[in-house]
Amino acid sequence: MSGERLVIKIGSNVLTDARGRLDRRSFRRIAGQIKKLRKQGKQIIMVSSGAIVCGSEKLKLNLAQKTIPQKQAAAAVGQTLLMNYYAKFLRPLPAGQVLMTTFAVSNKERSQNLRNTIEQLLRMRVVPIINENDSVVVEEIKFSDNDMLSARVAALLKADKLLILTDIDGLYDSDPRANPQARLLRVVDKITPEISKMAGGAGTHKGTGGMFSKVQAARLAVKNGIETYVLNGSRRNVLIDALERQTAGTRFKAAK
Repeated sequence: MSGERLVIKIGSNVLTDARGRLDRRSFRRIAGQIKKLRKQGKQIIMVSSGAIVCGSEKLKLNLAQKTIPQKQAAAAVGQTLLMNYYAKFLRPLPAGQVLMTTFAVSNKERSQNLRNTIEQLLRMRVVPIINENDSVVVEEIKFSDNDMLSARVAALLKADKLLILTDIDGLYDSDPRANPQARLLRVVDKITPEISKMAGGAGTHKGTGGMFSKVQAARLAVKNGIETYVLNGSRRNVLIDALERQTAGTRFKAAK
């Protein structure tokens, strides 16, 4: 197959408004860009969080107060809703759901099966939409919000680029929510201990603007030769701008 291969990770915070409720405009905005990229001949693999948020809204649950079993139940209900939204806004492109757990990319045989499935979907011009199976997996609910999963998928599929959409413009040299003078880093040549510290350090799974897990994901991706971007998913045409090297987010250069 020809065409640049992109893995696009969409965080739950990109799909919700300021009150934490689903924002249908976000689905429309992201889907519109994906359709444009497909017209350009690019291969698109999506990794999307959001099942728990979708299920919580449907079941009228308070996300902040739910137990792990309640979150897993919300994910079971919400995953169908999440896929319905994507299927609706991606039309006429077909979307295919791929639910997985982290050991699917750590076991050689399972990794090969996963790769074969996604490669077949791409050959059939389907947009694969991957999510960790939150209804049975606890770790993702507690920690990664699919950041590391997206990097592992990108490495497995030998993607050209990984684009991580979140609710902040990129990596800053300090927390922009606490420091109005914080400076956005446009390009990171190498992920050094200093860069990791800017992202929040190893003592937290989120860090500055939820950056720690994203920088960890970028570290894995660039190590595998995959250029990585952290972008504000609420920005109009942010995917297009980043790929055309317009001013958008933070770009982590791939290791040579």
